[in-house]
Amino acid sequence: MLPKTPAKPATAKGKAAKTSAIVKATAVVKSSSKTAARAAEKPAAEKPASTAPRSALTLPAKPAPAVTAPIPAPTAVPPAPATAAPKPISSPPRADVPPETGFTLLVDGHFKNQFETLSGAKQAATDLKSRFPMLRIAIYDAANKARLPV
Repeated sequence: MLPKTPAKPATAKGKAAKTSAIVKATAVVKSSSKTAARAAEKPAAEKPASTAPRSALTLPAKPAPAVTAPIPAPTAVPPAPATAAPKPISSPPRADVPPETGFTLLVDGHFKNQFETLSGAKQAATDLKSRFPMLRIAIYDAANKARLPV
């Protein structure tokens, strides 16, 4: 067996090639001796004595197709009158634009819920303030364009 020496960078190509070839050869010898030792340790009793032929695999039978009723032909739909104008699609209200009607909760400077009456807005504001006391809550009156404290 060859003595183990630390790998040093070789200055010539010939020395590096010889060193790597020696290292590879010792690794092959070590691995082949291990596999031979493992094969010798296994007893012959583990091998199956005889193999019986297996039966062929079969798929289960397909179910019968379900009977469905025929689909009736679609009936002609009368065209819509040409005078009907399409409704404009309304976008959701923005939080930075004041509403035009009613009372709205202002939470930290953003418009949130909108109410028809001042009492409903006050009730919601006090409930919210009791649950989250750190919030800045006010009520915006759209008719007077004023902010009311809570």
